[in-house]
Amino acid sequence: MKRRILNERLAAIVASLRHGEMLFIADAGSGTSAKALYPLDPSVEYLDLGAVAGSPSFQDIAGTLVEVGDFESAIVTDMMPEVNPKDYEFVVGLFGEDKVTRMSYIPDYYELRDRCRAVIQTGDYGVHAQAILVAGYPSDDIPMEWLWHGIRRRTDA
Repeated sequence: MKRRILNERLAAIVASLRHGEMLFIADAGSGTSAKALYPLDPSVEYLDLGAVAGSPSFQDIAGTLVEVGDFESAIVTDMMPEVNPKDYEFVVGLFGEDKVTRMSYIPDYYELRDRCRAVIQTGDYGVHAQAILVAGYPSDDIPMEWLWHGIRRRTDA
């Protein structure tokens, strides 16, 4: 069965993405409130899809978005391969190793999150069950350096 997006707002966000725009797929523990350690920039749209603990999962949302949308790559934390190898391998399976970039977690990943078009929060309680998906286009991929222009990268993992 072909998957499709049922949530009206999520479908609209995905349909309106342009080349190089990014979506942050967040786990349930990703703080986004004004009181969070790294508050979400108010200009970034926030959509909470969490229904119950664990649902929908990171893999449910990321897999569906990649299947129905036009995404060319992903960015994950440099910690994800070690602390969440299952979801890291899932992301690599979606895009291929050469299309998954790792960057330092704090504060770089949060700074890039604040440049995303939207944050889509899942109900997943996995550690680092999150990724930034980069919208694609039937042309050359966007160089990763362009996406984090102005953000000091602390690792090149």
